[in-house]
Amino acid sequence: MGVVIPLVPRAKTDAEGNLVKFIAYCRNDLTAFGSDVDFDAHEWNVTDYYSIQGHRNSKAGGLTIHFTQRKRAGGTPFRSELGSFAKAYVRSELHSSNSATISRAVAAFRALDIAMQELDISSLSDFDASVFNKAALVIQAGTINDANIGSMLGKIARFLDEKGFVYAPLHNWRYIRARKQSTGRVGPEFEKRREKNLPPKQVLDALAQAFCLATEPRDVLITSVSAILCSAPERVNEVMVLAENCETEQSSSDGTQYLGLRWAGSKGASDHIKWILPGMADVVRTALRRIRTITEPAREMARWYEQNPGKLFLPSDYEHLRTKEILTLDDVAELLNLAAGKRTARKWLKGTGIPYVYIPLVHPIKGRIEIQAVRFADFEKYIVGTLPTGFPIYDDSRGLTYSESLLLVPSGLFGNGKSHSRCMFEVIKYHHIGCALGQNQTAGSKTVFQRVGIDPDGQLAMRSHQFRHWLNTLAQGANLSQIDIAKWSGRVSVQQNAAYDNVSSEEIVTQIRAALGDHTKAIGSLAEIPKNLPVSRDEFATMIVPTAHVTLYGFCIHDFTALPCEMFRKCLDCREHVCIKGAQGKTERVRETLNAARNILATAKQAVIDEVYGAEDWVPTHQATVERLEQLLTILTDPSVSDGAVIQLRASGIYSLSEGALRDRSSFEHSSASVEGYSPISLPMKAKP
Repeated sequence: MGVVIPLVPRAKTDAEGNLVKFIAYCRNDLTAFGSDVDFDAHEWNVTDYYSIQGHRNSKAGGLTIHFTQRKRAGGTPFRSELGSFAKAYVRSELHSSNSATISRAVAAFRALDIAMQELDISSLSDFDASVFNKAALVIQAGTINDANIGSMLGKIARFLDEKGFVYAPLHNWRYIRARKQSTGRVGPEFEKRREKNLPPKQVLDALAQAFCLATEPRDVLITSVSAILCSAPERVNEVMVLAENCETEQSSSDGTQYLGLRWAGSKGASDHIKWILPGMADVVRTALRRIRTITEPAREMARWYEQNPGKLFLPSDYEHLRTKEILTLDDVAELLNLAAGKRTARKWLKGTGIPYVYIPLVHPIKGRIEIQAVRFADFEKYIVGTLPTGFPIYDDSRGLTYSESLLLVPSGLFGNGKSHSRCMFEVIKYHHIGCALGQNQTAGSKTVFQRVGIDPDGQLAMRSHQFRHWLNTLAQGANLSQIDIAKWSGRVSVQQNAAYDNVSSEEIVTQIRAALGDHTKAIGSLAEIPKNLPVSRDEFATMIVPTAHVTLYGFCIHDFTALPCEMFRKCLDCREHVCIKGAQGKTERVRETLNAARNILATAKQAVIDEVYGAEDWVPTHQATVERLEQLLTILTDPSVSDGAVIQLRASGIYSLSEGALRDRSSFEHSSASVEGYSPISLPMKAKP
């Protein structure tokens, strides 16, 4: 039999060759993330690379890129060729991007790795639309259906096509976002999302207790930081770069003193000052005073290292050690504030690699012996070498130095023991705050609630980002304008407010009911309450506003348990539809609808001019719609109408099926009664001839 020779298309051979050259170039010639990075390793520690660039996350904790199926060490590595391409792509295309962009790219490669396994594809050059479609399904079925990851998947597909790494065309492939199912403000899905976003009430109460009970420095710091987070909806990374002189005071015309904090903006927002509500001002002042008391020794260290490069900081009562050439293990233990005894000092020295020296000593029993010690110069060199990368600059974007940072603490303060260094400092990191609030209870870390003795069973826990959700939800419920909420939260767009709006339908119903009969809170028939009601005002409000459902423009207060919608979603003509001024996105939607209605009206008028049959019947209808929308928009944009006002438009002349039937019956009975001598039962009969 003849030998079977497989025929490989030249396009595939060329694609494989191009890919090999690209990976070799990125491995050998590029220096992004450091020339000494181990290209073939499955985890890249890029903390130092981002620290030099002033990346805040690198200051808050280590940054590692995991080219594995897990987001932390120990995951299954990507398939060989895909893993090499993923590293090459990140190094060549994303070296100047932030860590979040790289995380999304790696997540996209995780989806591609799963798609390769399920479709049994071994070569990257065989990638086609089916592989990327499968990867898109993996992303959509994941625990975090992030459209940004899907967008990154599309960028990878186009990159493969443009560089000639695949022979199947991919330039037209796009990630189709899965339609989000709107859960509104009712039902178990909304309650689950609300519970996830908002801190439990018992945790907030426990934080107030912990703030008063905390005595240990680490507990005082965590509760004080939590108090600051309760006063303004900030991101935790913005808290960690607060300056030591972050507060500012200002007096009003009536002599009232207001406290403000200078915050560093992030995610595109500029630096800004936030004024603290008077009710929280004294709490924040106390929190700042406590933080400064604990962190001032660390800032003193940082100032020393700035002014004395290469020299070891020593507290005043240990300054005499600077004249010694040799340090005993007891000296080392005292400087590092280690537990008493030489064993812990030996353990620490073993981990550092500092060489021992031996000092001759005459022991009263053993006679002449040698004891272990270290040279002061070796100890000094090691400690100075642990200064943070980029020192003395802490936040490069603002030029903030470590000695100016508020949340600077002696190194080891948040360690498992009670000791902390007397000669080196560190910044409070994200995991210090997160673990203290209970984000890592499964790993056995103690919360601040357990440490102060109010939660011995470890039942209380929250996430630091829940403070931001909580304050935004309070602002939404208090009808603060969307612009003010965005400014208060440090956002660049009011559109981002919606993700933090956790106000429930019950709270909205309560707001509408509270406006009933109040001319300062309601406009329209809701502002009037009939006199001499046989029921109380609250009972009447419950009958008039039994529920509230979200609509495009406001809220529907129709009771769907009694009847289905009889207006066929013509909300703006319905008397059971209300609008709330300042509600997220509603005013803009009314404005867009008005522009569309004006265009339709102009089209109808032109059709009348063109003598299109029946066009004149549509002009009054569209004219009425435009006028109604103009009335509503005028109220929504009127500065004299306060945010949170409940608006109900007057009757439009368009009625529901039930209302129409009742009006027809009333009209018929009225016209019948006006006919003299008319009776449906006893009509006069004419005699037969």
